[in-house]
Amino acid sequence: METSINCPICQSPDHSLLTRAPDYEYRSLPGDFAISQCRQCGHGYLEEPPHPDKLPVIYPPTYYTVTVDSPLHFGDFIHRKKIARDVKRILSFAKGRQLKSVVDMGCGEAERLAQIGESLGGEVELLGVDFQPDYEREDELKARGVQLVEDNIEGDLDTLRDNGHDLIVSCQTLEHLYTPDVALSTWARKLAPGGLLLVETPNIGGLDFKLFKKSHWGFYHIPRHFHMFSRQSLRDTTEAAGLSVVKQGFIPSGSTILSLRNWFGLDSIERGPSFWEFISNKNIFVVGCSGVFD
Repeated sequence: METSINCPICQSPDHSLLTRAPDYEYRSLPGDFAISQCRQCGHGYLEEPPHPDKLPVIYPPTYYTVTVDSPLHFGDFIHRKKIARDVKRILSFAKGRQLKSVVDMGCGEAERLAQIGESLGGEVELLGVDFQPDYEREDELKARGVQLVEDNIEGDLDTLRDNGHDLIVSCQTLEHLYTPDVALSTWARKLAPGGLLLVETPNIGGLDFKLFKKSHWGFYHIPRHFHMFSRQSLRDTTEAAGLSVVKQGFIPSGSTILSLRNWFGLDSIERGPSFWEFISNKNIFVVGCSGVFD
């Protein structure tokens, strides 16, 4: 079945329908949502993203990033290990560069940014940007050198300096934006000369995607992922923003767990009575197997 909306990245009209599926995880909005994939650049996209006034609906108070009872919320041990892995990877990427200012776009609880600062030591500016910063942790984070910035990471970001920041990090954020191309252009403007931008976003490819793409692939994350980048579409978008691609790679994503939970009809709010509830981000063995598979 052909769709009528051109690719938002390369504007090609040559695309196909990947799936029509509901919000398996939270049932936040009724009905099915259409996702298409561009045949030219491989980019996947939600044809009709929810209106901004629906954001509090599709990101409910039970959302896994803020609800410890969710089967997708990492337990304390796994969460600490994940943050440590993220920090090590980010600093490895920036090895050999003097970092005077680090920005985390969509920082959430900002623990990753705090640990980056602690690893770097010395005088380094740490700015955590989010449209809903975790102000409950503001005093603790401030004591660790982190400044929370309330701003729209998809907007003009006048709260940040142009040409003023050595490293900008965006982990699992770009896919949630209405206009990721505009956001990347803005972030590029905020980078200091020779600065680095590290973007982590789901890859529309790989074995997990091929197995579950008809409906249950975890990183469709319907209707919260508006964009699903291919290797090519991410490169195209980055270069169109005036940036040069230094390196592209892949890391374990955990999408297999979400794909299987969708397959078995398990939601992301709380554990149910199903036998398959052992498939969760709190199960160290399952998380390890998922990482190997990814």
